Amino acid sequence: MNASREPEIVRDIGEFKIQGLAIPYPEFVPRLYNLCLSLGFRRGYIMPSRAFCSDENQGFPIILLTKHFGTFPFNHGRVGGIIATDRHGPHAHHGEDSVIVQASHVGYDPKTGIYGTCERPKTEGNCSTPSCGKITHAIAPYLEQYQFAQKRIFLSRDTDGRCLITAKDSFIDFASKPVTDGLVLRLRDIARINGDGRIVPVATHSTSHSYEVSDSFRERLEKDGYVWKGGTGETMGDLLSADLFYFREDLHETDESILLERNLIEFMPLIVTHKSPAMKAAKINIQMEFARTVESIRRGTEYNGKNLLYIAGLNVDISTYETFPSTTYFVPWAAHIQLKDACPISGGMHPLEQDELFAKLMEQEMVNPDQTDLKEQIIRMIFSPRFDIRTPR
Repeated sequence: MNASREPEIVRDIGEFKIQGLAIPYPEFVPRLYNLCLSLGFRRGYIMPSRAFCSDENQGFPIILLTKHFGTFPFNHGRVGGIIATDRHGPHAHHGEDSVIVQASHVGYDPKTGIYGTCERPKTEGNCSTPSCGKITHAIAPYLEQYQFAQKRIFLSRDTDGRCLITAKDSFIDFASKPVTDGLVLRLRDIARINGDGRIVPVATHSTSHSYEVSDSFRERLEKDGYVWKGGTGETMGDLLSADLFYFREDLHETDESILLERNLIEFMPLIVTHKSPAMKAAKINIQMEFARTVESIRRGTEYNGKNLLYIAGLNVDISTYETFPSTTYFVPWAAHIQLKDACPISGGMHPLEQDELFAKLMEQEMVNPDQTDLKEQIIRMIFSPRFDIRTPR
């Protein structure tokens, strides 16, 4: 008798809502500042930090953080909206109270409702490019593999009435030759399994194998109105849904340059099958980064004895805007709050989930009486005394 397999423990992602939760940055930042004050943060002692992509359309959000917090924010980020957790210490040392705003970003065209690109006003013509390019670059090879598989996996009915799936060998995880790199078809969820636990092909071709599908898979397709076709059948196309495959990739690098891809690889089937892959990837990366960063804060000591608000969300870059080259909205995802005077056991650290965080932000005043007049500060710099800066002896 075969020993029963250990149950598979599945990790999932949360529902990241956008509609009705997007806050324009000129409104979000003063509300964020006032939220800090409501938590007991002290005026004049708050050190902001941002973890944004390096795209130029993230500049105005940074300027607004400077204006409302009275200092240019510390740089906590890497491209793609990745948090550099090794910078917690320097950030914590630069202020008494600490704020971290982390966001991946994605472009949005309100005329079409399509996510993923952003207009570049500094280029000639109507030039639109991916926003964020780092995320687009990370998911592009997987999207290409998926689109290739859609055209190279076939469904058909043979002359004996059997419903078949035919797939290239490179998509099949054979016991004798498993897939080492690329898209892997979940044949156990598709094909008929013999009484001995094996999946045996009904036909072998030069570069592919054909298998009879299970009754449950056949019924699943037919329930949605699918009609099986004879002969060579037809390509699987959009019927190749996210639950029918996964990607196997050897991500051997260990530094932060590969963190974005590590965050996404497990959920790549959900990304490549989504109508807006870049937006789906950004939302997943935010969730993965929030969990990783909160863990680094809890395990570390850099923010011990300090007030800390870490807030993560999505920056939506709207470039098609009549009165200005671009504008940015912030969609909050979650926040981690640490209060220095609270007992850790009774609530010194606690998270805010999306709905609660949005409600907390919207409770705050949109007016910040402490905001800095940036024009005045620049004028002061222009007319400040010139110092004699000498070469050290």
